[in-house]
Amino acid sequence: MSAGPRRIVVRSEFGLPYSKGLMAQSIMATGLAPERSFALATEIERRLNVGSASEIELDELRALAEEVLSHEEGDEVVNRFRRWWRLRRLDQPLIVMIGGVTGVGKSTVATQLAGRLGITRVIATDQLRQVVRAFFSHDFMPAVHHSSFNVAAALPTYRDDESGTVAGFLRQAHDLAPGIDALAQRAISEGTPIVLEGVHLLPEIPDPKLRRQAIDVRVLLTARDEQEHRAHFHIRGAETPRASDRYLEAFDRIRVLQDYLIERAEREGIPIIDEPGIEGALGRVTEVVLEAIGAES
Repeated sequence: MSAGPRRIVVRSEFGLPYSKGLMAQSIMATGLAPERSFALATEIERRLNVGSASEIELDELRALAEEVLSHEEGDEVVNRFRRWWRLRRLDQPLIVMIGGVTGVGKSTVATQLAGRLGITRVIATDQLRQVVRAFFSHDFMPAVHHSSFNVAAALPTYRDDESGTVAGFLRQAHDLAPGIDALAQRAISEGTPIVLEGVHLLPEIPDPKLRRQAIDVRVLLTARDEQEHRAHFHIRGAETPRASDRYLEAFDRIRVLQDYLIERAEREGIPIIDEPGIEGALGRVTEVVLEAIGAES
């Protein structure tokens, strides 16, 4: 029976054995697919086992990983790997903000991005809305008691047309702004990276004064193709039919908000990411984040 790979300890603060899984996760942060990342992590393990040493310094492991990536994938992937490595040594905390209307994949991209980058804090602005509505009555703060795309349809204060849809949404976004600012402030004070996702992340939210104390990265996810956007809700409807019907009934209003967010993003120079699949969107968001980290070096 052939012997398996030797147990090689990586000398660092914790002194743990080499893990293909952890190395693959690190490589995925460059935007490579999970299967390819795991294959490269396996190649790194093979090279570790060629030598006779039972321990390796963390910096030596990083150099070996870069050598494998350079040989197998090229300099651009190596550069992205180096930028990911810098993430844990940044002078300022990283705040990633993923905006977009419902049905464009924000939650999935945010969660998977955080996993790739090793970020443990992911918060949706709609979660914050649920908290705020629990503390403030409908009479006191009516806009937060309705979905972002339905404020104008539910409240007589606003006209039930495109301008009213945008106005109602803006009222809700600015009602939530102090809470979003608080999330950013906590990340800054603790020096902890965070991923925020939600429709409410307008160019002025969180407060630009707070964002100057962090490395802030902002993107807008979109689904410009109307049929593709509808398809997202049909897929969701396979799990929760009633929720799907609610979104499809409000589909035109959701599209109005998306048009508004696209116009704001174009005006402010915010990257707009419109990819047909989650993996493509995730790759593009990862690239934007790593470019921002590289710009800080």
